[in-house]
Amino acid sequence: MIDFKIGILGAGHIAGKIAETIAKLDGFQVAAIASRDKKRAEDFAAKYEIEKAYGDYDELLADPEIELVYIATFHPTHANLAIRTLEAGKPVLVEKPISYNAKTAETVMGIAREKKLFCGEALWTRFMPMTLHLRELIAAKAIGDVRFVHATLGYKLIEKERLLRPEAAGGALLDLGIYPLSMIFMVMGSLPAACASSVNRLSSNVDAIETINMNFPQGQMASAFVSMLYELDNRAIIYGTRGRIEVEGVNLPTRIRVYGENGEILEETTPPEKQTTGYEYEFLAARNAIIMGKVECNELTHVESRDMLRFMDTLRKTWKISFPLPEEAAPEETEKK
Repeated sequence: MIDFKIGILGAGHIAGKIAETIAKLDGFQVAAIASRDKKRAEDFAAKYEIEKAYGDYDELLADPEIELVYIATFHPTHANLAIRTLEAGKPVLVEKPISYNAKTAETVMGIAREKKLFCGEALWTRFMPMTLHLRELIAAKAIGDVRFVHATLGYKLIEKERLLRPEAAGGALLDLGIYPLSMIFMVMGSLPAACASSVNRLSSNVDAIETINMNFPQGQMASAFVSMLYELDNRAIIYGTRGRIEVEGVNLPTRIRVYGENGEILEETTPPEKQTTGYEYEFLAARNAIIMGKVECNELTHVESRDMLRFMDTLRKTWKISFPLPEEAAPEETEKK
């Protein structure tokens, strides 16, 4: 089998995780790494046994061997690099969130559709077999009709300097909140009709802790609790009219239990034995979409990515939190329009 060749933009922590994953995935190869620091790219290439190292992103984008570009840089650069990748005629998979706000993300998606090139958001949880099984359980009404979902995600990340800076699109919402919200919206099948939230901010005016309470069109309700100051139980509980489902690991599911009306365990599921890091599934889905000539994955569509960012934009507007970045109006400016 000829390997499907990946190029990575950015040589940080997540890029290393991806390189480790691809090395274990049959039929794939990280063929090139690019960083604005050539020495860093060369060191990364040596560590992960990658053939080509570039000190310029555009050099990698011009490499004719690269069949999919993975963007592993900081949030503010995602949209710009995705556009450059698409303009270079290459499919792109962008580390979550696909951008820091809906407006910039919509520009990227529009170019992908115009050029008929694949563009996906690498929200890894949405591609995992455990998540796909959860969707099947909900569709089959394993617990009847869903009425309420509660999901939490929290880690002690206060020492991560990037998360403390508005100019880096920092804060808990984009890095952590996207996971419980994605699970809630997937289970409910829609965005909420109404929402009430509260937030604790750092002195740099990024969000550190938030609670988000939501009402959905068919009368269902949900709540999310997110923190980057301390660790939470990182679980989701889905309550239905005939039981409940408990998910251990909102951002990396390790166990799903289905309970009946009387509290008895009806089913228990764990990840496939062959699963390595969990990142492999987004690359398998991206390759399949590219082969089929699609511009998006069924597991996470452009509409879902856009709607998530629109919802998070609304939350930040309510919290009076904005980023000093292009296409990002300050809250007081937005109020005047």
